[in-house]
Amino acid sequence: MKVLLLSIFLIGSLFAGTYDYNYSLKDSSIVSKKDKFMYGDFSEIIRFDMLNFKDNHLKSGEDKKLQKIENTIKKYIDNNKSILITIIGHTNEPTDDYNEVLFDSKTYANKIQNVFRPTLTEKTTLRLSKQYALDIESRLIDADINKSLMTVEYRGGKDMAFSDATTNGKELSNRVMVTMYVYPEKELDGDGDGVIDGKDSCLNTIKGVTVDKKGCPLDDDNDGVSNYKDTCSNTPDGIKVDKKGCPFDSDNDGVADYKDSCSNTVKGLMVDPKGCSRNKNLELCFQTGSDIILKKSYKKVKEFAKFMKENPAYNAEIIGHTDSQGNESKNMKLSEARANSAKLALVDAGVEASRLTTLGRGELDPLQTNRTEAGRKANRRIEVKLSLRK
Repeated sequence: MKVLLLSIFLIGSLFAGTYDYNYSLKDSSIVSKKDKFMYGDFSEIIRFDMLNFKDNHLKSGEDKKLQKIENTIKKYIDNNKSILITIIGHTNEPTDDYNEVLFDSKTYANKIQNVFRPTLTEKTTLRLSKQYALDIESRLIDADINKSLMTVEYRGGKDMAFSDATTNGKELSNRVMVTMYVYPEKELDGDGDGVIDGKDSCLNTIKGVTVDKKGCPLDDDNDGVSNYKDTCSNTPDGIKVDKKGCPFDSDNDGVADYKDSCSNTVKGLMVDPKGCSRNKNLELCFQTGSDIILKKSYKKVKEFAKFMKENPAYNAEIIGHTDSQGNESKNMKLSEARANSAKLALVDAGVEASRLTTLGRGELDPLQTNRTEAGRKANRRIEVKLSLRK
């Protein structure tokens, strides 16, 4: 009956938990810290059957238990599981306690009895429990299990996992407990973008690129080109883009097709924001009803002459315009005369005459209404239309 009760007590005590955290660290010798076992996030904890020792050696028949432990650990390692192993040595409770040695030794008879009574000091219990634990560690190392996975602890007789009613009970406390702690499997994130492979719609994202919940690089303007590749951000919806994320510019005039009112512009031609050949207003001032350029406009002539000399690839057509006041025919001739005057002024400023042509448009192309003074002033102008030299 005592043996049966002892067995039940042992099973309940040993398998309630490999670690008993109700004792002070000062009461045990620990090779390495065990906080990781107390607070670690484990998917599985396997507490193996205790390994019993007798006469400082593993009991006969316990090798089979040890072999099973080795095989289980190796199986987890072979399956690429991340594990830790604890090896905890235990022994009998020390017998040289205050009551047994001091008080029982007051009489001569008890003194004689204590001489022959087997005793186990606390120091000896620690030494033996350490020996047991290191013996098992050594055997696991011999079985090609990495020492770095193991934490060894020796508890001596601190764990009351026996009944002192029988010698057999005390012997069962000479044991080593081996426990394996298995970490949860880390879900793979091959490209390191923070989205696990199982949920990653865009595997192999370049390191450092910001991604969405699906693991794909961000594309803020939804043009099909990721932000980190997109040279032209904020492209309007529905606009076709090239590999760099920029809207197509078929005539290469610097104005995207969706904005270009004049497609197929000759290469190199200066264009306005609508992609059309840029006309420049010289803003020259003439004497009333005359083709004589006023002195205050000479600065404008020199500025345009400088541009023409710095850009020899261009020819310029000088176009004269008037308002609608007066005779239409006279206005046409006046616009022609003023265009010729502008050409002569540019030639005098150093522009080759062969690069300049003239045209009079009279009152045909008003910019504004001729019903107001401001509108008529805007219509009296000299425009320059650029073209490439052949």
